[in-house]
Parts: sequence; C-alpha cells; structure tokens
Amino acid sequence: MADVYREPTPDQLQDLHDAVVDALTALADQISIPHGGRLDVDPDPASGMTHPMNTAEWQLAMLRALREVEPLTQVLGDRWARTAGIMGATYTQLGDAAGITRQAATKRWPGAVPPKDASPVDIETAGGTARVFYDQASGTWAWIGQGANGTSAESEDDAGHGTSEAAAAAAGAFLASNTTTDEKE
Repeated sequence: MADVYREPTPDQLQDLHDAVVDALTALADQISIPHGGRLDVDPDPASGMTHPMNTAEWQLAMLRALREVEPLTQVLGDRWARTAGIMGATYTQLGDAAGITRQAATKRWPGAVPPKDASPVDIETAGGTARVFYDQASGTWAWIGQGANGTSAESEDDAGHGTSEAAAAAAGAFLASNTTTDEKE
C-alpha cells in the first residue's frame, strides 16, 4: 500500500499537545471560580496573588474542559473516516490512520467505505417499480418506489438496510402490497 500521509514528527506532536493544553487551559481559566469565589484573581506573580491553577477549583474546571475533548474527537473521527471512505480510502487505510486494525475500523465506521459494486438496481414487479441504491450519507442501502396503485414510498431515514438484498426485499414487499387501487363505493 502506498503511503498516503507522513507520520508526524516529535516536534509536530509536541506542537499539537501544546495547542490542546493551551486551549483547555484557556477554557479552564474562563470557567473556574477561584477559591473563595473571587472571580478577579490576578494571575500576575508580581502582584503576590496565586494563579487559580494552584487551586482545586481550577483543577476541577480543567477536568470539566477535558470532558469535551473525547466526544469531539469521536465526532471528528467519524466525519473524516466517512469522508475518506467516500473518497476511496479502504478500511485498512482507515485502521492504519486511526491506529487500529482493519476489522476494528469496519466495526467503528460501518458503511464508511462503499461496497465495491454500489450501482443502483431497478426492480419491476407487481406492476410497480422501485430503485435500490447505496446511500453514502448513512452508509446503508435504501430504496424508493411506486406501486401499481400509484402509492409512492421510500426507506425510512432511520431504517437503512445493511445489504442491497435486504433493501430489495423491503422494496419488493412494498410493491407486492400496493398492486391495486382501493375503490370507494
């Protein structure tokens, strides 16, 4: 497999670590309430005041700030893994970049890498038509169709199918249940 990026240098990693700590420190400074509830603590050592960092309150504020980092990295990781998959990356490449195995990448980001044959399939049965297609946004297979009776429907947003066969079966069931119009007497 060809290299697709360079590993960061120790200096680049240190710069990243410093930037993250600086951002967390800034947030902790903003949200901490120094010992005694004083919001006007002067962090200037020449003033004789102690920096709020030297209080339990500031340390707790830092822990609160840290609570935001992990979920953010998960959201960003999901976004960039799916984007890389859409752009042609493999699960092996996603795993390598994330420091996990291909199998773990497949489990963490199901549907991020489109199937090799994601061509839409048209179905004509029971007098109606449907199209089964791979939905990149959800990483699942979906369908849209119109029954012989003129009723139109599609996969529900939260009910994507893991395979094209499952989506085709759902589309077929819809077409079979919409073969005739109900006549009003």
